[in-house]
Amino acid sequence: MKPRPNAICAGGPCDGRLTRIQQDVGIVQVSVELSGGTLSSAYRITSGRVHHPSSAVPFTVLIWTGTTGMEPSG
Repeated sequence: MKPRPNAICAGGPCDGRLTRIQQDVGIVQVSVELSGGTLSSAYRITSGRVHHPSSAVPFTVLIWTGTTGMEPSG
């Protein structure tokens, strides 16, 4: 069973993407698989919460830090 998302990305290349985080503070990397590799973007965990129709519990808002990197597929 896939873990349920508990956070949503705001801004940057992953804007609107739902993801799972396991920490309360700091910066997390959110990855997206692309045809040429994996795009990884840094997002800061905020105290903001937003309701999403897929969950009864509000999601943590992640704000893009402006940092993105591409890892080639292996």
